[in-house]
Amino acid sequence: MGAHEVDLWLVFTREESKDPLAEDLGGGDAVARMALLFDLSDGRLRRTAIAASYDVTPLEESGLYDKVLSYKSEGIKPHLKEFVTALDPARIAVNVSRDMPIADGLTSGMRAYLEEVLGKDIAARFVSSEPLVASFRGRRLPQEVAILREAARHTDTMIREALSVLAITPGVTSENDVGRFLRTRTAMIGATVPFISVVAGPSRGHADPSSRVIERGDLVRIDFGITLNGYSTDLQRTAYVLRPGETEAPAQIQRMWETARRAANRQVAAMRPGVSGTEIDAIARKTLEEAGFEGPPHGTGHAIGFVVHDVGPLIGPDWRERYGTTVFLEMEEGQTFAVEPILYAPYEDVGEIHIGLEEDVVITKTGAELLHEPQTDLILIR
Repeated sequence: MGAHEVDLWLVFTREESKDPLAEDLGGGDAVARMALLFDLSDGRLRRTAIAASYDVTPLEESGLYDKVLSYKSEGIKPHLKEFVTALDPARIAVNVSRDMPIADGLTSGMRAYLEEVLGKDIAARFVSSEPLVASFRGRRLPQEVAILREAARHTDTMIREALSVLAITPGVTSENDVGRFLRTRTAMIGATVPFISVVAGPSRGHADPSSRVIERGDLVRIDFGITLNGYSTDLQRTAYVLRPGETEAPAQIQRMWETARRAANRQVAAMRPGVSGTEIDAIARKTLEEAGFEGPPHGTGHAIGFVVHDVGPLIGPDWRERYGTTVFLEMEEGQTFAVEPILYAPYEDVGEIHIGLEEDVVITKTGAELLHEPQTDLILIR
């Protein structure tokens, strides 16, 4: 809160229009109006909750709050007004955000009620909680990073197995077969599959596996993640299926691969606390353009964690109507990201093809660290 110059973070929730962060803050069972208040008082974080009498017990049992105040027929208004007025905060973060859904939990009706309770002068001090939420939800404890590291290593191993003769027989194996292989391997380690994309041949974006049979001369791209003990990964790997007589991929595909790999390396090398998502995205685009290719029609990375696309700086360009302000958020120690400088280009008479390369990293004090072994070479399937 101090880093973002926030004096009070006010999360206001109730049933049927529950704030997305209420569960994280112990207020997921709220029925009547509930205020979850965090302020810096006397140099420390003070945690206060104000709730209806029948909502108090879960808050007390959570152990998250220094004080839980209860209201009955008088409603929340006098208690909330007294608390905020006494604190007299200069900047009050509320969960209103144009570009970050999880930080946009304050409904218009609840905001109107807050303005009624606190008055126009105090309501004028409201600011978006967006950067605060990115820090709160996006940073990982060492124990969480350890889980993600384990999950990422499993994910990388499974994709490499799927892009080998263990799973693919050219002319026989379909995309669906590869998908089933990955799902079976995931179940064997007690994890689940939040998403899976297997694409052979021309680009089809994040398409699900299909009945298309993998043939010689195909690029095969797997975009895949697992959820292990509540944490999700997101990796991409690309392989080329050799034609008879070939010992390596065609020159253009090899050059595309090397360019994508170089872009990812440069991105990871530049990631550190204080760097914005736009800066890291620009590195990838410059690398692709220097090699004669266009930048991708989307961002080149995103936060990972509880879900595949989690909260934090988005690694993307300054496209205001698509990404808004999230690309300007700065990276922080402990945040985890998927870096994906995907390269698209036309190829022979096939149409557009793309190199899918995506690596998972954690931000450290001095840089970024891969959570798994990188794909250093284009995978060849014989």
